[in-house]
Amino acid sequence: MENYVNIKAIQTIGLTLKGYSETETGRGLAWSCKVYFQNKKIGLVSNSGHGGPTVIDVPVEILDHIVNALRSNAYTLTLESTGHSNEEPTDSRNWFGDAVTQMIDEVDRLRKLKRLAKTHVIVRQKSSANEFEFYKIAPSDSSRARLIRQLGDDLVCFMNDEILSL
Repeated sequence: MENYVNIKAIQTIGLTLKGYSETETGRGLAWSCKVYFQNKKIGLVSNSGHGGPTVIDVPVEILDHIVNALRSNAYTLTLESTGHSNEEPTDSRNWFGDAVTQMIDEVDRLRKLKRLAKTHVIVRQKSSANEFEFYKIAPSDSSRARLIRQLGDDLVCFMNDEILSL
């Protein structure tokens, strides 16, 4: 559920990423997006996809405020990548660069889950190693009742309403 704590933190402070675009390069993925804070465009974040740093064109005083607000609202960076544990950046600019990269993935995943939540019942189960299990049945009171009977004590909760409310 960590991703949803992060999504809620983004929404709480009024941070929005818009106009995301990406292109495959010979060395990686080039991408860019506009950053809005409280409905006002404050800058651009991009990566050339050639192994260089993420470029953050956001005024430093706004950047510091956003990073502090995200941290105080429990936004958590995922510091593991391909089995390597990284240290959390102490510099606001680097922290924000890592956060935006992560936010792009979190927002994309949420969009996909919202689409699935319209055609599948999404649940959390005690016995599952996955975050969610998906049942390809239309979400309704009767389909939920059937899953309650079928799954019994293994059912933790239904996630459709929470996902759609984000």
